Amino acid sequence: MHVHASDARLTEVGSAKFFVKSNGDTEVRNRGVLTDRELRIIQRFIKENYREMYLLWSSMSEKGFYE
Repeated sequence: MHVHASDARLTEVGSAKFFVKSNGDTEVRNRGVLTDRELRIIQRFIKENYREMYLLWSSMSEKGFYE
C-alpha cells in the first residue's frame, strides 16, 4: 500500500509518497515540499492507523486490495 500526503496547498507536485510496510513502517519515495518534521508527523500517523487505512481502502475495491 502507498499513501500520498501534501502540504496545505494540496498540490500534486508538492505531495510526498510513502510506501507502507506490513508492520506500518514507511519508506519515503518522494518527499515533495514537506519538511523533515512534517514527514515524521505523517509517518507516525500512518504507523498508528495503517490497519484501519488498509481495511477502508480494501473495502472500497470490488476486486480486492491489489486491483
